[in-house]
Amino acid sequence: MNDAEAKEWERLAFVAGRDGVPAALAFAQQGFRQYTAAIREADSGGNQYGAAYRDSLEASLAVYQSYISDNE
Repeated sequence: MNDAEAKEWERLAFVAGRDGVPAALAFAQQGFRQYTAAIREADSGGNQYGAAYRDSLEASLAVYQSYISDNE
């Protein structure tokens, strides 16, 4: 696990501890949609946020996907 993945797991644990697993699941689902859209937009020549942060976004996406799979 790299540093970006570890940070996402920590964020999800924080949200789950503070607001419960359903809130952390919603957080993961929202982040997954936003980060996927950012990468898609960068790939189509639009806003380059997704290109600049692609590695960390992809690490976050992997964590979100795993969390969603485990908690849906």
